Amino acid sequence: MKVSNVVHNTATPTAFMTEGGIDDATGILRTYHKQAQAEAQKARDIENEVIAQLNGLRQDLQQKTKEINKLSGDFKNSADKEKESTRRMINALQDALSTVETNAAAVGGKGDPFIIRLAVDRQVGRQLEEEHYLHRVSSVRQANRN
Repeated sequence: MKVSNVVHNTATPTAFMTEGGIDDATGILRTYHKQAQAEAQKARDIENEVIAQLNGLRQDLQQKTKEINKLSGDFKNSADKEKESTRRMINALQDALSTVETNAAAVGGKGDPFIIRLAVDRQVGRQLEEEHYLHRVSSVRQANRN
């Protein structure tokens, strides 16, 4: 701005040539500084409008990311783990029942088929709760989409 003001406000003495001399240099400098000033103004406009909007969008995106991370725990499930536990407990019950059939005196404590059956019932209940929860969540998602 300072150089531009000096170049614009400088009067060329009449002793200089009007064409092809120093006066042409001041004209070139005037044109250059006008362009530089216009480019600087464009850069300020971009900074004030576009960059400010992008920063606002970045903050919104960060907020949404935090919200999604908070919700991600809601969609975790342990249905596969519960199914695997149920399968193992049923296999243990089958083993205990086959042991009782061959030698009833060898079974006792944790190996008692009645106690194992109670554990299987409890495990099947947990698996059903998990599957019902997943069913409710998927129903809610589908209702929200419609």
